[in-house]
Amino acid sequence: MIESARFRSSCLAVVLVGYGAAMSATAKEAEPGIATVHAGAPLAEARRTAIDAERFDRPLDQATIRKWIEIASRCTMAEFELFLAPLSPQERALVRKVDRMRAPIVNRLRFEDLRGVLKDGGLLSHAREEQLHEGELHHTTPAVENDLFGGYDCVFASVGPPDGTPRYGDVIIRLKDSVREHGWATPFSGLHFLSKIRHQDTQKMLALLDRGQSLPTEATNPLSLGFDERLHFSHYVVAEGDWERALAFQAVLVLRDADNSAAGQAVRKRFAALLKENDNAKFWTLFIPAEKSGLTAEEAAARVPFGYLEGKFADRLGGEDFTSIEVPAERLSEVRSWPEARLYLHLIRAKRPGVP
Repeated sequence: MIESARFRSSCLAVVLVGYGAAMSATAKEAEPGIATVHAGAPLAEARRTAIDAERFDRPLDQATIRKWIEIASRCTMAEFELFLAPLSPQERALVRKVDRMRAPIVNRLRFEDLRGVLKDGGLLSHAREEQLHEGELHHTTPAVENDLFGGYDCVFASVGPPDGTPRYGDVIIRLKDSVREHGWATPFSGLHFLSKIRHQDTQKMLALLDRGQSLPTEATNPLSLGFDERLHFSHYVVAEGDWERALAFQAVLVLRDADNSAAGQAVRKRFAALLKENDNAKFWTLFIPAEKSGLTAEEAAARVPFGYLEGKFADRLGGEDFTSIEVPAERLSEVRSWPEARLYLHLIRAKRPGVP
């Protein structure tokens, strides 16, 4: 997914010692064979272990995890405010502007999986899908993300890109803004974090998990996934109430990175245009331009996204949370003919021309 390079290194990670793993205490009550925990539980566990490795032994329920996410997010936003200060008048104006513009929340889905989503009545987490379909999975959640933050308990959606992220599929499911009440986010996926931020060989890590083996937890092992990785990732957590502010801070970093090249001038011009744009859809199209192929390096640099968040939602998002289901125009008639589509005909439409 799209990220700002400067944002990836901006959140502070405290240097704390001690690790008393208690992941079993956060495990869900699930069917045999489902290895999953509450979304966010491994991160909250790492943070409380950093405080005291022995005395915190009560199970982490969903309410506690939710409160921790809100606390962690407030701390991260306060750190950004401190370390970005002082903001220029233009930067302050954008922070205020973004706070008023609700970011689009969009799921992207492979066409071959759409019929199953309609049949199930919504988007399901990996764990819920496994419970319902007994191993007949079409889910794309990497196993390392379950180890990292409880990814098998999550449904994912982009926060910011007006049409979502095309690499995840050619079907667009637009979600109601109200789903954010049940979500949290990070500026990139867990797989990207391990590969690009921690510089680990995620392909080898995934191969180990595919063979039914556990990942090593020793910090000296290049394939480790344990306390250090979870503690680091926990500092990127953003609660839903802070999503727009986090995106604004990312934009400030992108603006400050802009040099005096033609691409840098184009970035500054887009930033200034954001301050004048009051239409929500047009604002986010300027904020995160649609992905295009075949661009030169300079053209791509001029279209750099000002920010991005990957939203994570526990367990499922039902069909009642959809505002539209957009499919390739040439498949529209086919989709509308499916028996499973009957309840969703008022939402199913063709994607706009030119939208991948």
